[in-house]
Amino acid sequence: MKALLVGDNRALPNWGGRGQSIALHRLVRDVAEDVAVIGGKTVGFDADNDIFIKTLTPYPAFKFVRKNRSESFVFGLWYKMERLLGARDVVSDDPEKSAALFLRFASRRPGFAECLRKLEHADVVVINGEGSGVFSTPFRRDLFFYLMVAELSIRFKKKTYFVNTIISDCPITGRNTHSLMTARRTLAKCEMVAVRDTESLEYVQKEMPDVKGWYVPDALFTWFATYNGGEAPPRNGNFLIPFPENQELLDKLDFSRPYICVGGSSLAAYENPEITVRNYCLLVDGLRQLGLPVYLTECCAGDRFLHEVAARTGAGIVPVATPIYLGGAVLSNARLFVSGRYHAAILASLGGTPCVFLKAHSHKMASLQRVLEYQHFRQFSEAPSGEEIGDIVALSRKYLADESAMRLRIREVCRKLSGEAEKLKELFAQS
Repeated sequence: MKALLVGDNRALPNWGGRGQSIALHRLVRDVAEDVAVIGGKTVGFDADNDIFIKTLTPYPAFKFVRKNRSESFVFGLWYKMERLLGARDVVSDDPEKSAALFLRFASRRPGFAECLRKLEHADVVVINGEGSGVFSTPFRRDLFFYLMVAELSIRFKKKTYFVNTIISDCPITGRNTHSLMTARRTLAKCEMVAVRDTESLEYVQKEMPDVKGWYVPDALFTWFATYNGGEAPPRNGNFLIPFPENQELLDKLDFSRPYICVGGSSLAAYENPEITVRNYCLLVDGLRQLGLPVYLTECCAGDRFLHEVAARTGAGIVPVATPIYLGGAVLSNARLFVSGRYHAAILASLGGTPCVFLKAHSHKMASLQRVLEYQHFRQFSEAPSGEEIGDIVALSRKYLADESAMRLRIREVCRKLSGEAEKLKELFAQS
């Protein structure tokens, strides 16, 4: 069997995208002798995210203008004129129309032709929905890029699987009904839609009854065997600092003794930066009352605000460019992890690390508590302050007091979820 994996995110800095993509690629590789990839680098064919059509300017020049439009008044005006005269992104919130446009312009864009070549070569197409399936306003371009590829795959009569995904309304902007309805039409044509949490499955069953939905735990749970043996980070944290070894990152991390990790959140990344930084500084100070060093983990490029938190508090920080297996070792060996990052919390859980959950831009952190079978559900604000920080410290103290039992319980749940995640291969074979 020849497979095409769409949405391999290991070229992105996000720890979850990298780890989960490696894990999903392995699952596909176990059932296919040949696996081609369309990367998920912001769901374009290149770093500039350009899949534009109907440009009057020769395309290489248009890409340069678009990339630099915010730096130049002339380029900004040039870009606006191109848009007024019809230039547009082929990806819209109607996957069927996007696919038709894509085919119409395929001969004029090398990236388009390469995508079609890979689709034609494949027997099955596996689309990694990941955290993209949120019906927000404006519509999420990454989700509708993947849905466009699904439409193309279906037109080529390929077995099409949409997997490892969340399906959710947006807690910030509410449901985008048009996005929901057009996504539903495309997903109903797929062989299978495998969601990564039970809330997403309930959503599919209620809002998309014509979609063949399955619940399969996130592919990253299959890394349980990697961390079950107690793989640890280097005792001297300087050994994990990536190039170019910035001086402010050195001599701040000591993994020879117990420590607590704090990560960001997909909501915290987009709140008022100054308030977020201030509250995270208070959170770090509060957690230090527990008597352990607190290290920050920049699990996604959106967590760059943590560098300012590190500068103000003197806390060590594990940067986003850290090799993903090392990042997982840091989290899975922590005494406690406080974060709103979904896959980072899974990496921590693989080693049994108790987690305190912060809000994210969908239901994912609330649902992850259920997947991990936490006995008490509690989700804190994305940038907690005041009384909430006191509650986080109190809950953290409770978790640390019961740490041995919690670690055993969490690891056993992850062992079970790892086996269930492997069943994705069986679903490929059955459908």
